[in-house]
Amino acid sequence: MKKVTIEPDAAELTPLAAEARHAVETRATKGRAARRSIVYGQAVAFLFGVALLVFVINKVGVQPIFDAMAQIGFGFLALLAIIALRHALRTLAMSTAVPPEHRGFHFLQAFFARIGGEAITFLTFTGPLLGEATKAALLKKSVPLGVGVQALVIDNLLYNLSVALFILSGACVMLISYDLSAVAIYALVGIASAASLTLLTVAWAVNRRILPLTSLVDGLVKLGLKRKLLTAKREQVHLLESNVYEFYRHRRKAFFAMIGLDFFSHLVSVMEVYATLRMLGFDARANVPYIIESLTKVINFLFGFIPATIGVYEGGTGLILHTLGYGTATGVTLALVRKAGTVFWTGVGLLTLIWRTVPGAARRIADRYPRIKKAMDNLVLSNLTHRPARTFVSVLGVAVGVLLVVFTVGLAHGILRERGRREAGVGAEIMLRASGTMALSGAQPFNLDVSVADELAKIEGVRAAVPIGQN
Repeated sequence: MKKVTIEPDAAELTPLAAEARHAVETRATKGRAARRSIVYGQAVAFLFGVALLVFVINKVGVQPIFDAMAQIGFGFLALLAIIALRHALRTLAMSTAVPPEHRGFHFLQAFFARIGGEAITFLTFTGPLLGEATKAALLKKSVPLGVGVQALVIDNLLYNLSVALFILSGACVMLISYDLSAVAIYALVGIASAASLTLLTVAWAVNRRILPLTSLVDGLVKLGLKRKLLTAKREQVHLLESNVYEFYRHRRKAFFAMIGLDFFSHLVSVMEVYATLRMLGFDARANVPYIIESLTKVINFLFGFIPATIGVYEGGTGLILHTLGYGTATGVTLALVRKAGTVFWTGVGLLTLIWRTVPGAARRIADRYPRIKKAMDNLVLSNLTHRPARTFVSVLGVAVGVLLVVFTVGLAHGILRERGRREAGVGAEIMLRASGTMALSGAQPFNLDVSVADELAKIEGVRAAVPIGQN
């Protein structure tokens, strides 16, 4: 006898169960609405960036940008190497944050994990949140996931502290070195004040052994703002902050080593800006690329929610260089050249993600759908196992066919090119004859008068007109 399960209607549920179901459905609905809002917000931000980029390029003109790109030429490879050096320094800093007993990876593994995470950071509006999670996921086979997440949090906090100090120094250098307008002075003072406040807050919290984020969460809970959510996340925030303090107390050498590596990475970025300006033909002083790099970090921080910071990065860099006296077109070109280098390494990061994730996904699909695996085995593996000679001959035949196609195309191209070269200086030979004539055999006389040749010779482009075959 079959067992029949009857699900009661919502009206028949107890009030408590009905309320619980309603709460679950409400949360699910809110979650879907929040995800849709996030997607729409990302699309709007991206379209805004594209529109801004088009506006900026249209304002400065396309030709100056193309001329500058052509001027850089193969120097772009040197810029790619400089970017790789910056990634290498950040990789060393990230590796230093991992406790020595948990470093089950080598440098290249960490390097490509960082490249993959940075690709996600660059292409999505979530910024480092999803990017750092990607790095932890790529290293989870070599580092316990919890340890990897803690190390990445510490790495990001220390890097952001170095960024704040770098921005503060760049704003001060620009205020001292240039005679600026009132608007520029107010903006730089605001930037310097925000960076100083951040550094002073961190120094005060470390000196007093205070957990600022945990205290902030407690204050918001007391005010009744998102009480359930914040209460659930409080322990995680407290644990992360405690780990940072423990890292500072017990691994002081690693702490300062990471700070040093982060500052070296900033100097490498300054070197990238300097090299690009020199390739564009500008004799920049040392303080100019320093100022440019420090202020572009402000742009990246404020507009990190726009995928690839498209538009705002180019427009902001153009504004910075215009203020420094280099012209907006130079700034936009500098930004596009640097963006091209970032896009190149983003492509490498995406290839890394494909290389690390696609094989595992294929195995999971094969395990879940055995028929697909069996079909692939029948198509490929069975041939390799049971018919090796036939498989070898088939592969060899395909290879020979490809070579023949390539050889035929190359031969035809060579013949046509040689014929074009030989006939380039000769021109075309055209024979005119009257209607009804057969050939030059003399079987039928020509009906054109000799004077027609003189008339043809007067046509522009005709080198010579000679009557032949006349009786």
